[in-house]
Amino acid sequence: MASSAGDRRVAVWLKADDLRCSVCLELLASPATLSCGHSFCLGCLRRWAEAREGRERSCPNCQRPFRKQLPDRNVLLELVLEPLRRAAGQGQPLPVGRSPAGRFSQQPAQRQTQMRDEVKISEISAQVDMVVEAVTRMRKNRTEMKDYVSRIRTSITEDFAVMKKYINDQEQMVLEVLDQECRVAEQKIDEVVQQLTARLDHLLELQTNSEELMKNVLSEQTISVGSSPAIEKVELDDQKIDSVARAVKKLTRLLEMPVLENCPRQMLQATEPSLEASGTSEILMELKECTIATSSNSTHHQDTYQDTRGCPSSMDSNGDSSMPVISSQFSPWASDVTFDHERIHDYLELTKDKRRVTVSKYSCEYKHSTKRFRNSQVMGSPGFSEGCHYWEVNTRGSIGWAIGVAVGEMGNCDQLGRTELSWCVEWTDGKLSAWHEGQETGISEERPLRVGTFLNIPQNCVSFYSCTDKETFLHRFEIKKDSLVYPAFWIYGVDPGNFLTIGNITMS
Repeated sequence: MASSAGDRRVAVWLKADDLRCSVCLELLASPATLSCGHSFCLGCLRRWAEAREGRERSCPNCQRPFRKQLPDRNVLLELVLEPLRRAAGQGQPLPVGRSPAGRFSQQPAQRQTQMRDEVKISEISAQVDMVVEAVTRMRKNRTEMKDYVSRIRTSITEDFAVMKKYINDQEQMVLEVLDQECRVAEQKIDEVVQQLTARLDHLLELQTNSEELMKNVLSEQTISVGSSPAIEKVELDDQKIDSVARAVKKLTRLLEMPVLENCPRQMLQATEPSLEASGTSEILMELKECTIATSSNSTHHQDTYQDTRGCPSSMDSNGDSSMPVISSQFSPWASDVTFDHERIHDYLELTKDKRRVTVSKYSCEYKHSTKRFRNSQVMGSPGFSEGCHYWEVNTRGSIGWAIGVAVGEMGNCDQLGRTELSWCVEWTDGKLSAWHEGQETGISEERPLRVGTFLNIPQNCVSFYSCTDKETFLHRFEIKKDSLVYPAFWIYGVDPGNFLTIGNITMS
């Protein structure tokens, strides 16, 4: 394009793609130019720098380093871009062929729709690196997402299995209570009927022989026919039975509420979905209380209730009294173990009986102690220096945990199983492992819902067992003991509500 000597204006030939940000692929917004000469949106450049925090900042195109402080807005480029933005705002097509900047020539319709993705040869290598990095990141995100959903799916399946088992156990228990109540009433009725029948037989015999008796005695005289049976009105305890029936109805109505009723599509966007069944614990506790009240005169039923396993977490909310009691071959060595309030993390809350530890939303503000753990761990009490000892822990309420023993000198920053002073089995990421001194030994992919620990100090060893359905051996450690050995626990789930419960063991 020619220009006269007096005309100092120079036409700059550009196309829209020359003024696009290579990060967001849109027209430059608040353009900023790096020392290498490449220009980007100031916002894109800021996000690019933040994503590389801790690493050397470099140009997205040529990877040339630039100073820590971001460049200022390029006013000249802003002026060049202004007519392009004004045209776009008025609905005019952006120039796709080369024309002077700020001038817009009409192009054939078919060419206007063909926006070509062009890249400079010198920028190809940088673009390849960017795309490869993006693809790698997306694939990693996809794998992490599938792993997370798989873990949640496994947890939900296990939780529903527990609920199904608990419902079945409750059904059998309630029906047994009703049958027992009926059997007691029938037994009383049979006893009264038997006494009345015996008296009737005696009276009929006397009636048959009455004529012979009349010859020897006067009619006004009396004759002994035995003691009169106490005729009582035998009734079922309708109030107790109705209480059980009402509790079952309430539980039925609660279970009819769909789990996802309050979790519509927004649930899919949540990173850590949590479901709350408010009111469940009260209904289950009411059903339990009614059942125990109804069966208070039945020793057989009490034994049946104590042997019931698989109670959900809501039944344990009051501590030790609601923890199911089971028989064990190790019961002769059963020890009364509780959680130690002095060696516990601030965000772990204890029940009054110190048999349940729960992850709390807030700090529990325990008294200061130099022994208090700085991670989500808690030590048990008491410590042992001789003999054999056994205790069990219900793990249903925690998605990840470690259960073991530790020497009293274990530091408040140490992690269970990662030092030479501690030994444990742990459940995390869908697998069960044994840990000591930072060494992991795989055990299985089956989650034990109840873990038994047998500490044999005379033989310097500790063994772990799964007590979900039967006592199954898991792992055995040789331990070196120079001082007291304590029960030790670690709750991995940082979500409030995760808990572990120490159970009771019946003496065999």
